[in-house]
Amino acid sequence: MAKKPDAAAAAAPPAAGKKKSLLLIIVIVVVVLVAGGGAAAWFLLGHQKPAASAHDKEDKGDEHAEEEDEKSKKPPVFVTLEPFTVNLVSEGSDRYLQVGIDVKVSNAAVGDKIKVYLPDIRNGVLLLLTSKKVDEISTTEGKNRLREEIRDLMNKSMGYARGGDDRPGPPKNGVLDVLLTAFVIQ
Repeated sequence: MAKKPDAAAAAAPPAAGKKKSLLLIIVIVVVVLVAGGGAAAWFLLGHQKPAASAHDKEDKGDEHAEEEDEKSKKPPVFVTLEPFTVNLVSEGSDRYLQVGIDVKVSNAAVGDKIKVYLPDIRNGVLLLLTSKKVDEISTTEGKNRLREEIRDLMNKSMGYARGGDDRPGPPKNGVLDVLLTAFVIQ
């Protein structure tokens, strides 16, 4: 009988050692997995800069800091209009303009509002385009002026008009920019 307790006593320490080593292996595996996941997230999400502090925003000015925050939050929203084909004002032979227009808007709600006001917008753009001479819109400056006129016309149609002020730069709401995606004069 003395041999049986000795066998049990001899068998007990190795079992406790196996449990400790198994627990140690599990802890090591968990730590390696967590570290690997963190490293993978860091690489996949990119090395993004930390958000600007309030002190940094004060240095840049409130207006510029708000613009940077707004631009970094959401991607731009674009709305494509059907192409326009119009007769241009000309003294000689008939001249035609075919132009494709995409507009950059401040948010998706403005894109939906464009669809509501589309007949009024198309009418205004058609009248504006048919009033142009070839010489006015054949230069880069002329095209840029036309883009601004279309932007202001669209904003006015939807109630985003600036109210007569002549602030430089694009508006903050409504149609922000007009992009000419096709421009053919014949």
